[in-house]
Amino acid sequence: MNRKAMTMQKIFLVFLFCIFIGTFAEASLFDVNTEVSDGSKVSVSKDISDSASTSKKEPKKTNIFTKVAKTIKKAAVSAKDAIKNGASSVKAKAESKIDNIFDKKPKFVAQSYKIPGHDDKKFVCQGITYLSDRVISPASAQKTQNSYPYTVLSFYPTKNTTKPSQLVVLNAKTGKALCRFDLYQTENTPYTGHAGGITLAGEFIWAASGNKIYGFDTKTIIDFTTDDTAQKPATRPTGIPKSLNLPYKKLVAKAIYETDSKASFVSFDGKYLWVGDFVKSSNDSYAPIAHHKSEPFNRSTWISGYLTDSKGMPTSKTAYDYKTGDSVKKGHKPDAVICCRESVQGMSVCDDYIALSISYGANNSKLAFYKNPLSEKGTTISYKPEGQSKTYKTTGYELSDAKNWVETVSIAAGSEDLDFDGKYLYVTFEGGSPNYKPRWSLNPLVNIEEDYYLIEIDKIVN
Repeated sequence: MNRKAMTMQKIFLVFLFCIFIGTFAEASLFDVNTEVSDGSKVSVSKDISDSASTSKKEPKKTNIFTKVAKTIKKAAVSAKDAIKNGASSVKAKAESKIDNIFDKKPKFVAQSYKIPGHDDKKFVCQGITYLSDRVISPASAQKTQNSYPYTVLSFYPTKNTTKPSQLVVLNAKTGKALCRFDLYQTENTPYTGHAGGITLAGEFIWAASGNKIYGFDTKTIIDFTTDDTAQKPATRPTGIPKSLNLPYKKLVAKAIYETDSKASFVSFDGKYLWVGDFVKSSNDSYAPIAHHKSEPFNRSTWISGYLTDSKGMPTSKTAYDYKTGDSVKKGHKPDAVICCRESVQGMSVCDDYIALSISYGANNSKLAFYKNPLSEKGTTISYKPEGQSKTYKTTGYELSDAKNWVETVSIAAGSEDLDFDGKYLYVTFEGGSPNYKPRWSLNPLVNIEEDYYLIEIDKIVN
């Protein structure tokens, strides 16, 4: 479907939606159930039906497109009027919903760039991080830079390609894809993992999947990215989308580290590598790890935190086996854990706040923000991994609606990984992939995004 046809389709769908609102006044445009940290819901209700019902009738000969335009305009004006007198948080949620309906970028998005690789079904974008033009040592100092010249995206392969998972480096100012890397676990073993999250930590870019994090050499990535002699192949390699026909290099993992986590995502805050689980208790495929529920906060899951050395390598040496589902995994004891809600696809520590990317299926996603509890003392957590006789202890923190929740905003469907460079919060989306977009876009209320975002947090939490 071409762009013009898609635009007309959206106009028609919005028109039908507006008719629905006018016919069923009790079904408000702004009835939004927003899940927050502990699964409770915040209801935002602003009924615009009164103003719509009292509008003057159009002359019989008025063009149908004029009617559509006026209906949409009146709905938008009424929406703006409806939220003027609301509390700031209510107003923000309502405006975010309007932005979604009309395919507008939320006001807190400072920059956005098109995600490459989604021109066919071979790869799906998952992870995102920033990249310097040099290796920063110690790793804890990397948030002190004013800006980063590169952005890195990760992709997992679908059944439509035999290529391994990918890292793609982009120019941070233009969004232009510069080069890519075929990822390998060992010299002869391709890495085909989900790469659900990536993060820069000193000498490593870590990719997360399958209860492990894979550390790829930062210097090798930078050296190839800045190599002016690197050329894309004359003939596009089989199994590579047109937009990813770039100079490329084989990249073998420099380190592999087992975690006490499903490793659905990973993030580095300068001190800890945070490795978390995507959990959905209602779905056996995403059931929580049993001992992650044994802590005192009554949460279904935790995010494992590992202290790192100056190179960005986790330092925990205590390892154990633990049972999850029908499998037995090896993991290292976390130095700290953050206990949180389910359905988390990405996490990042953003100075005074912690952000969670929350999404599942064909629904608009959420960004939830909490006051950062890591400067506080924390709670000692005792736990016994399933299958172990020994009890272990770590320091626990909680993200909770009652304790430290700040704000939740709506963003496009399929939000994935997060990372924070000290200025912007990065977030990427899988909804723009042709593996999802045709089905998800059937619902006119689901916002599909083909870009990744750089977000100004202050425009949300303030």
